[in-house]
Amino acid sequence: MTKPPESYFPADYRSGRAAFIEACEDADLGVTARVHPSAKGPDGKPLFIDVATIGAREAKTALLLISGTHGVEGYFGSGVETGLLREGLARRAPKGAKIVVLHALNPYGFAWNRRVNEDNADINRNFVDHANPPAHSAYELLADAIAPKSIAPVSMKKANARLRDYAREHGDFALQEAISRGQYRHPDGLYFGGAHLAWSSAMLKDVFVEELAHVARLIAIDFHTGLGETGAAEMITEDLPGSAAYARSKAMWGGLVHSSEAGESLSTPLSGTIDAAVAQWMKGKDVTFAALEVGTAPIRDVFSALRKDNWLHTRAKPGHRGRKAIKSQIRAAFYPDTPEWKRAVWAHAEEAVDAACGALA
Repeated sequence: MTKPPESYFPADYRSGRAAFIEACEDADLGVTARVHPSAKGPDGKPLFIDVATIGAREAKTALLLISGTHGVEGYFGSGVETGLLREGLARRAPKGAKIVVLHALNPYGFAWNRRVNEDNADINRNFVDHANPPAHSAYELLADAIAPKSIAPVSMKKANARLRDYAREHGDFALQEAISRGQYRHPDGLYFGGAHLAWSSAMLKDVFVEELAHVARLIAIDFHTGLGETGAAEMITEDLPGSAAYARSKAMWGGLVHSSEAGESLSTPLSGTIDAAVAQWMKGKDVTFAALEVGTAPIRDVFSALRKDNWLHTRAKPGHRGRKAIKSQIRAAFYPDTPEWKRAVWAHAEEAVDAACGALA
């Protein structure tokens, strides 16, 4: 008998990892653990990316599930992966196909309730030529308003006024893109794409080499939270309408599919994404990649949580008295810890994975 879906969602990274490994073991699946070479969790213990594979190693078709790309968003993906394993994911793999389940791509962010990694880098902006990264003039213009040096009310009021002025002149979506596209000149800022290839990014590429080298047809789902109405869902693709990949996404996931590059999505176009990296690694092959994005809180609340958390980790003195409140705020912004939300997003995830398994058959 299956458990209520809300029971699969973890309380923290450590319990999420333990539940994932236990579910793999009970399904008679081996787990490959990649240990972080330097970062540790709040408990002082090592951090891991864990990967389980269902099906034949040499399979030519595959489904890849990724959780925790944006650390604190890992509660959703971890719960979904563990729950699917508990509810017989291994039996859903079509004959001749494989399913690769990657738990906690950014374990540091998951463990510390941060969206970014140990270098303040966003893993989903990290796949660029770091010797010649993309310029982002809009962020440059607004950098000190997006990530203020102080979060005192007077400072935030001034910063917010600048952002409102920009939105009035260019539009709300342009402001969202200015903030979130990805920037490479401000290591202490928001949506920093990193100064070098992150460990998590290198390990993802290693997973492709180890587990997906023989695959000719890949479907990938990257689990995310933070955009959209609470409990709602969108399958975000970077493929453009009219392309074969976009058509495949639509055939699988229907009206949930929206292209960020075409301006259909809640997300603006981004730089240095996993989607783009996978397209290069699998060039010439049949790849359908989408991020399952589920809503959590109003965008204003999510942005506020990100700014305060960024300030806490890049500018505040150790032991700052507001630390606990800020960490609670960012966790809640990306993980509404309620049974109702968990049941809603579980349903979206289960439907998305079932559709992908059906398409692999």
